[in-house]
Amino acid sequence: MDVGGGEAETVAYVCEYGRDRRKIIRMGAWRGEDTRGQVVNFLNEFRAHLSIVRVDSIGVGHNFALHLRDCRFPVEMINVGMACESNSQLGENDPARRFVNLKACFYQELADAFERDHIEGLTDEATIGQLAGLLYELDSQGRMKIESKKQARARGVPSPDRAEALMLALCKPRPEYAFYSIRDLPRLRQDSEEDPFEEDDYRSPRSLRWDGWAPGTLAPHFRRRPGAW
Repeated sequence: MDVGGGEAETVAYVCEYGRDRRKIIRMGAWRGEDTRGQVVNFLNEFRAHLSIVRVDSIGVGHNFALHLRDCRFPVEMINVGMACESNSQLGENDPARRFVNLKACFYQELADAFERDHIEGLTDEATIGQLAGLLYELDSQGRMKIESKKQARARGVPSPDRAEALMLALCKPRPEYAFYSIRDLPRLRQDSEEDPFEEDDYRSPRSLRWDGWAPGTLAPHFRRRPGAW
């Protein structure tokens, strides 16, 4: 969920998340100085099925997230401006080497999911337009960075609140832990042979750089910002 203040929108996407399928169930968008009541009413309809509510914790989103926690929703605060956690075993595909921050990493995951046709139910034209209008740039270390909202406003583009809400809803899920006994070993070995890599392992050559939104789904290309570094 992306929380907006002033003229910006507060947007919530409710989605189902599976290994090869991410389905959009509902979207809500509100404007106003205080949209907490409207959001709580919207989420209450899905309360029994919500496993996590991700909230952009930057700025006004922090107190908004605390309010949702007080209302007993399973809130996870995410600061998308933070650096990615490094995984040196991935070499040049280490997220810390590829992306300036979590926002760029999460948008890349969203683009990869569209390319693999893993996302169903995106019909909101405003969201599609915001996704298609995103720009990126590369820093001096070759890491990808999404254009800031300030830069977007400078070229007359409004805040992409709906795109960011969808990105937060469909970014990498919380790790799940399970107990296995020795009796499960043959089955686990068979599963490993059939599917040696997880879909989010950053091992696909196409995910080395942003290759664009899936053709025919959104814009044909995620555009590099002119004159960026």
